Amino acid sequence: MEPLVIKRVMPCSKRQLFDAWAKPSVMARWFFASQTPVKNSTVRNSFTVGGGYSLTMHLKTGDYTMNGEYKEINRYNRIIFTWSSHIIEHSLVQLDFRELSPNRTEMVLTQTRFPSDEVRASHDQGWSGCLDSLERFVAAEYGEA
Repeated sequence: MEPLVIKRVMPCSKRQLFDAWAKPSVMARWFFASQTPVKNSTVRNSFTVGGGYSLTMHLKTGDYTMNGEYKEINRYNRIIFTWSSHIIEHSLVQLDFRELSPNRTEMVLTQTRFPSDEVRASHDQGWSGCLDSLERFVAAEYGEA
């Protein structure tokens, strides 16, 4: 099955973007696939190789929990983790960060190990919503006034 690859340029530094994925208190403020979450997501993690994470998105349609384990952390450059939810087990997500300028960073999300095209399409839609939320968050938090 073909991997899912999503590229985005975010209006923040590479360090700010990396930290948005590393710090639970920051992730909770943007990690949801909806413009109108019921409340912020609940995020717990042990941000070390071999450490785990748990993420619950609180949406109007219900609570959705994902979890996994960090496989690689190359500070400010790459994060690789497993991704499991109610529709997929042990898929692999890789995030690569490349600073284009002090306030613009390209992020490439690559996800593999999908059991079907339907599950891949669902994740494409879900990640797009989450990355839209991330982009709104970093623009509001770090954008130029």
